[in-house]
Amino acid sequence: MNRQKTFSFTFLLAALALASCSGPFKGGSASGGGGGNATLSFTLIADTPPASPSLLAFKVSINGVQIKPASGSALTLTPATPVIDLMRLESDSAFLGSLSKVPAGIYTVQVSLSNPAVSFLNNSSSTITAGSTTCTAGSVCTATLTATGNPTVSSFNLTVAASANQGVELDFNLNSAISLSGGTLSVNFNPSASSPGVFSAFNLPRQNANLGSNQLELLEDFTGVVSLGGSNVTVTSPVRGALTAVESSSSFFDASPDGMMCQTPASFSCAVNGQVASVDGFLNSDGTLALKEYEPLTSTAQDLVEGIVYNVTPGSSTQFSIVVTDKVQAASGSLIGGLSTGDLLTVNLSSSPPVHPFLVDTKGLPVENSFSVSYNLFATQTTTAAIHQGQSVALHVSAFTAASGRTLASATVDTVTLRWSRLIASVTGAASTTQINVNTVPSYFGFTSASIFPTEVFTGTLGADGVTNLDGIGSANSVNPSLPVGLRVLYLENSTNSSQFPFMAAKIRQQ
Repeated sequence: MNRQKTFSFTFLLAALALASCSGPFKGGSASGGGGGNATLSFTLIADTPPASPSLLAFKVSINGVQIKPASGSALTLTPATPVIDLMRLESDSAFLGSLSKVPAGIYTVQVSLSNPAVSFLNNSSSTITAGSTTCTAGSVCTATLTATGNPTVSSFNLTVAASANQGVELDFNLNSAISLSGGTLSVNFNPSASSPGVFSAFNLPRQNANLGSNQLELLEDFTGVVSLGGSNVTVTSPVRGALTAVESSSSFFDASPDGMMCQTPASFSCAVNGQVASVDGFLNSDGTLALKEYEPLTSTAQDLVEGIVYNVTPGSSTQFSIVVTDKVQAASGSLIGGLSTGDLLTVNLSSSPPVHPFLVDTKGLPVENSFSVSYNLFATQTTTAAIHQGQSVALHVSAFTAASGRTLASATVDTVTLRWSRLIASVTGAASTTQINVNTVPSYFGFTSASIFPTEVFTGTLGADGVTNLDGIGSANSVNPSLPVGLRVLYLENSTNSSQFPFMAAKIRQQ
């Protein structure tokens, strides 16, 4: 069936305090409370995007987490890398850090947020004003806004037992934070009492998280430059900070998109200092990370930009546009140091030398062997005939021109790799263990809300290599059709928008 194109926080914690901090944060000493030696880990997800505008990026600064005891001085936890793109968390989870040596007591916790910046498609029929940005109907725009606040998590009480290892996931409601009224777009971290709060929270692991013993959450597709130390793998991103995970006999290693690194069967020996890699890691209950999966992307640090395609230039076989969502920089002489998440970028495929045949990052899923027709809709192609709105692509930049006035930044690229589109959609029709169908995809895909996207689910032992990660459901056929799903998918489409399985799912999260 052809898909139809469109035209055109405080919260109360029982037994919580901070004595020391592990992970990407640094903290002070504890005050107040009784004895204890618990560890409490925090993660963050996002859901419920607004119908309008259609968000492609939503950056926010997490300035600090302040913990206030009933008496005594407050403790503030400041993230080493405080800027997060919330849209990435529609399917994934971000690790905020772990508090160790937590003594008993009752504490108030506030999360200070500021500096929201959004990139969005104006899918309304009228002009939208956002800060100093005027965005006409049908345009994709960026805006920096001025909201600050300490959003409240209501109706959530957490009891931490002495010496316990526990986790809390904070859930950011995108729709509650975004307001579009009278043509004006604004962000409010403390919406009125009639609106749902920006944050809710729940204990980890969530039901049907499909995790192992002493595992709280799965952190996926953290991309950056690799540094090895013994069995530790540290991946450092100029956008998202650093993540360190410990390799074990249960870790697995997938081949690079070009097939040249970590060829099957592969082991830890294929991981090399200086590679750019994507890693998945289990957040353990003690706040450490265990390496689940390692996938090299390039052999050296290079200027790589990842982004969501929002336009393919009509009549051109070589030009399209993206919203930047991630990047890695060359070790020296980087061309893209000034690019940030949410920036708009015009992309030109290199003609001299010609762009390399396109690649697909399958991350271990058997797409090439089981769905070769779909795979080759992108793999080996060399023109924008393979590029579609809503796809996420990673690009090696060979030349770059910075933005100037109203002229967008532009890049010439010689390598194009299909990566993972992240979205929230509605389930429609019957589901099986190997397939679900979704609609109401984000407007920036360019389809009507009724258009159906068959989504392939890769089955097997949950958590194994080559199997779709499920969160909140035990199997795909038990998905609740009355609730949305967060998806991380490869988007493989043909020229008539009739591919049998346009979505190949690496992750399905029941909202």
